[in-house]
Amino acid sequence: MFEIKGDLLNSVLMEGIKESVFIVKVINDLEFVYVYMNRAAMEKTGLTRNVIGQSIQDVYTAERADFLIEQYKKVVISLESVTYEDSNTSLLGEMYYSEITLSPLFDESNKCTHIVALVHDVTEKKWGEFELKSYWDSLLESKQRYRSLYEFNEDAIFSINRNGEIIKGNAAVQDVTGYDANSLIDSNFISLVAVEHINTTMDSFNRAVEGKNQHINIAITNKSGNRVEVIAKFTPTIVNGDVVGIYWILKDVTEQLMILKMYQESEQRFRIIAENSQDLITMLDEKGKIIYVSPSYKTVLGFNKEEYLGKYFFHNIHLEHKDQLWESVLLSIKSEKSWKLQVLNKHKTKGWIWCELSGTPVFDSKSQFIHMVCVTRDIHLQKEYEMKLKHIAFHDSLTNLPNRRLFKEKLTHTLSELRKNKKGFSVIIMDIDHFKSINDEMGHDIGDEVLVEFSKRVSKCLQDDEMVSRLGGDEFTVLLPNRQSENDVAAMAEEIRRTMDKPWNIHDHEFKITTSMGIAIVSDKYTTESSILKTADIALYEAKRAGRNTYRIK
Repeated sequence: MFEIKGDLLNSVLMEGIKESVFIVKVINDLEFVYVYMNRAAMEKTGLTRNVIGQSIQDVYTAERADFLIEQYKKVVISLESVTYEDSNTSLLGEMYYSEITLSPLFDESNKCTHIVALVHDVTEKKWGEFELKSYWDSLLESKQRYRSLYEFNEDAIFSINRNGEIIKGNAAVQDVTGYDANSLIDSNFISLVAVEHINTTMDSFNRAVEGKNQHINIAITNKSGNRVEVIAKFTPTIVNGDVVGIYWILKDVTEQLMILKMYQESEQRFRIIAENSQDLITMLDEKGKIIYVSPSYKTVLGFNKEEYLGKYFFHNIHLEHKDQLWESVLLSIKSEKSWKLQVLNKHKTKGWIWCELSGTPVFDSKSQFIHMVCVTRDIHLQKEYEMKLKHIAFHDSLTNLPNRRLFKEKLTHTLSELRKNKKGFSVIIMDIDHFKSINDEMGHDIGDEVLVEFSKRVSKCLQDDEMVSRLGGDEFTVLLPNRQSENDVAAMAEEIRRTMDKPWNIHDHEFKITTSMGIAIVSDKYTTESSILKTADIALYEAKRAGRNTYRIK
């Protein structure tokens, strides 16, 4: 398997190179398996690290795979770099055009073992070529279109003379004004204009008579007496250098202005909410780049909003959450559904803090993706509280040791590992000899101190993967995942005994504390949790019968 060595090199390839980079392994000169792709490659193609280890045939459709394999085979045969052009559609629905250079890598015997694909984005260049061709095509058609422009134009077009009298109108006049065009012939165009716009309209008309194009926003009054908002254009008709008439074109924008007003009101409400919200509000474009951030970024994350604009949304997300976040965004756009995720977000001074992200994709009337609106909420205190609650649920309140519930979960997990890996383990059940006498004679406060000190002494005897827990009262258990020989377990029991033999002094009271231990060595994968504890209990009983301050192994 081809490996990228060095954290710095891997970081440069993954995050620093903006062009897409793929590396495939060549198997028997016929099969090509992906072994690496950088961040840019994943963003452009929508692929994830899940394709690493898969062949081209596994990742693409048969037709697509055949095309790619043909290019890679050229490299294997020629042992030289090959360049070709390609195109693909991203998960966001955009068409990308690329120039791909395939370069062979050789082993010591000069055999091609891997191929590096460097993908150069030529989308903008291609779009420029397409637009140029489209321009010339449009120019060739313009003469034919001009012939029908007047008759079939959706805008109302009036022909008026230098005195402002209407000579002719197209069919759309009736749609915009409510009047049949013929009924307006010989009337003055200014009679249609709303009173407050008459002076402005006449000024524009007079400039058009002087040969200057004019463009103004006014309102007219239609046949029903209703107000119609229009864009009015005055275009002089010039023959042999003289203005012989005017085209007056009216475009009804009543609905558009209404929508614009609603949008502006909506945008204003959004900004009021965003700028006063304690949550972070972020808008992303189709490439995942940030196009808007709310002022609350400074309060919540310590960064100025300008430090985020233009950057990818996940640039300040912890590495272990980046892929999951990107996949959530892509799936949300594809399924047109909202998403929610808890991640570690970088705070400018506090380091990583827990945040809850939720995003909603926004589409236009044609179901084309416009942007993603994301709300980020600081849940660091909530997470800490949840962790405290979890700790309380799984730990003894007096000794802070794992409790019976956590011990049983660990025991079940260790037994499961035994069934998979055949690695035996041991369990010790122990209690404090004559602990009831200490409680009765010295009181429960002293008894509690003895329990706390006892738990500390046992804990110091254990390695990192070993666990002591308090089941209740003076009963404790020790789980030893990697001790399966009698000698190892006996050594542990002796170490605990020696620890207990050290002087005990609690509140000026000296004690002689000993413990009895029952030990079960587990190597049978068919055993159960209850049978393990029963075996250890029997061994503990035998240790007590032997005079206490000792142990027995079963």
